[in-house]
Amino acid sequence: MSALSFLGLAMKAGKVELGEEYIAMAARAGKAKVILTASDAGENALTRATNASNAAHCPIAALPYTKEALGAALGKGPVSAAAITDISFASAFIVKLSAEREGYLEIEEALNEKNAKFLERQKEARRHLANIRRGKKK
Repeated sequence: MSALSFLGLAMKAGKVELGEEYIAMAARAGKAKVILTASDAGENALTRATNASNAAHCPIAALPYTKEALGAALGKGPVSAAAITDISFASAFIVKLSAEREGYLEIEEALNEKNAKFLERQKEARRHLANIRRGKKK
């Protein structure tokens, strides 16, 4: 499965925000995990995406795809920027993109580290709930 196809899957799962306002809202809420920009995005779109990235303390990835290709993968018209709001989807997308193209290794490492921490917290929460239900074993 290509990176663009995987991005379409994330969109169907409801884990992608489109449009500058929605990206900025997701970033301010701390939901944006990675912000993606099209290769032919305008200067204003890039500035807003960068500002949102700085607000969310999340990486920004300049994609090798045009606005039309990105929009087609997401089932929309031309899209200049998007934000993935799920760490697992974001990490997997960047891994696929890194396998197809070079230059995304730093972002891949940062997202993999965040994803590992997220999975560990999730595992701890499940163990905690099990302890509450059954009582902690000594």
